[in-house]
Amino acid sequence: MAKPILCVGTYAKKPYHIDKIGRNVYCIEELCYLIVQNAFLLDEDSFDKELFDWIAAECSLDRLADDLRKMYSKKCSIASMAGTILDYVGYNSKKEVDKTEEILRASAGMDDYKKRLSRADFLMNNGRYSMAFKEYEYLLNNTPEVDRKLRARIEHNEGVMYAKLFLFERAEKMFMQAFEHGRDRESYIQYLAAIRMRLSKRDYVAFIADNEDAYEASLELEKRMNEAEDLYSASDDKHTLGTISVYKAESKMHEYYEQVGKQTEALKLEYRNLIKDKISDSRR
Repeated sequence: MAKPILCVGTYAKKPYHIDKIGRNVYCIEELCYLIVQNAFLLDEDSFDKELFDWIAAECSLDRLADDLRKMYSKKCSIASMAGTILDYVGYNSKKEVDKTEEILRASAGMDDYKKRLSRADFLMNNGRYSMAFKEYEYLLNNTPEVDRKLRARIEHNEGVMYAKLFLFERAEKMFMQAFEHGRDRESYIQYLAAIRMRLSKRDYVAFIADNEDAYEASLELEKRMNEAEDLYSASDDKHTLGTISVYKAESKMHEYYEQVGKQTEALKLEYRNLIKDKISDSRR
């Protein structure tokens, strides 16, 4: 059984919106959780007088708010202020607090360009695609003389996000641009993968036949596809779908509908979380 957590302060009637993360928080524990989970996204603007006033007025934590105001006036680092909040509340483990402070100290030494790139990568790796696209596009449009290698990296990552959103035609375009700028074979393989997902098997084979340069890369892609298929065949998802098919074939309708219901609820929950993220991202 998990250790119970004693909450600090009061539950806010009016939430505080963390602009860099795109989230509303209603209590100090929720603030701590988001600081730790999204340290890469925070910067000096994330800790200001508005936050301190909210901590005092809505969470009834006047002492913590006063300490933060003093630190702010002395121009203390964001890592120090975050550490003060986390230590005061005691919601997170020491390991999490130390790691968060380490991340914030490291990002403080970065210029705005490196911060945005690190933030974009973090957002992409955590499935926050809408916000990641904004950061990548900002870098491409507002950074003078972006070198070809970096442009290729950004375009490749955008291709990955489009593919995960099943927008294969857009993914195909971004992977090809990435290959043209960086000449990285991996971008070309992913370009073929996007084409393979978009076209029928017959049309894809015809495409490879008409493009001799694509032949060797297509062999590597097929090898990866076969490996992925083998992994899926051994996965719990494959086993569950197989069980559902057996129930239906054997007319065990009670078990069939029970399993279908469980899978449907799991997909609904995943969809709701995805939509919640997209709504929060769009409000930034």
